[in-house]
Amino acid sequence: MTRILIVKMSALGDILHTLPAVTDALKHDLSLQIDWLCEEPFADIARLHPGLHQVIPHGRLRWKKRRLAFVTLKEQWQFYRGLRRNQYDLVIDAQGRIKSARVGWLSGAPVFGPDEQSATDAETRHVYRQGYPITEVNAIERTRELFGKVLGYQPSGQPDFGINTERLAACPPEWQGQLIFFHGTTWDSKHWPESQWCELLELARRAGQKVLLPWGNDVEKQRAERLVEAVGWGEVLPKMSLWNLSGVIAHCRGAVGVDTGLMHVAAGMGIPTVAIFGSTSVALTGAMGRQVVNLQTDYECSPCRQKVCPKLENGVPPCYTTMSATKVWSELLILAEKRV
Repeated sequence: MTRILIVKMSALGDILHTLPAVTDALKHDLSLQIDWLCEEPFADIARLHPGLHQVIPHGRLRWKKRRLAFVTLKEQWQFYRGLRRNQYDLVIDAQGRIKSARVGWLSGAPVFGPDEQSATDAETRHVYRQGYPITEVNAIERTRELFGKVLGYQPSGQPDFGINTERLAACPPEWQGQLIFFHGTTWDSKHWPESQWCELLELARRAGQKVLLPWGNDVEKQRAERLVEAVGWGEVLPKMSLWNLSGVIAHCRGAVGVDTGLMHVAAGMGIPTVAIFGSTSVALTGAMGRQVVNLQTDYECSPCRQKVCPKLENGVPPCYTTMSATKVWSELLILAEKRV
């Protein structure tokens, strides 16, 4: 039995994009025992894959708030001592960052990852036992390629996220069969205008289709509340863990979202999903799943891949003026009717 540690620490969508590589690896060799180390807020997303032996939450975000506190240093020492006791045969750094490579190295096992041309941080070459050139463009396929090169196989077929929805938290009956709109995202340049979200909610209201609006922080909660109040339609979900929210998503009829982690979760579960891309690229981070439509805005500088739009018009990235709610709604209806 080969014991493998995956290090993919963040963020939500990036964690989700790594699940198909785990499925590939286990199809190649069922005897593999795979652990996954990620930052604490994203552990529930890694746990979506039933083939993992365990998910190891890392306290980096907590620790950096009190770096030199005795309690922090003690917890770190205990954490890495426990990690070494697992005696991994190898580590796959699926993130290609210094922060992830260093954590892998502290496990005491040899670390493998993308080479300096393919990694986000070229300095990782000083940590890796070996780095591999990655030729794929899409984030999911890049990770699948890396795992295949490290473990000695050629990935093939469509990505299989391996999510068994029967394992997830139960969804209240009143939320089942509804639409879910993922309006929140970390980049200002990825926000679809609230006016368009309102128009989409209005189209759902006319169709009598109830809509759920999740949120992850106070800003997103306030936006969701504004949307519901403006249209008089939709339900703002209560605060819940990612595990419980995943259970809700699994029972939804369809989803619409900007390029954000929860949208990718819905797509990976096979929920009919319409994904809206403006500043980011469908080619690089487009959603993959059984029933997905990726819509890229048609504008001269899209995708710019900038976190802050330099051409804001009334606080809105102009590329999103080319993506109407009517277009999004029509694509969602087509997907929902074809759901298998």
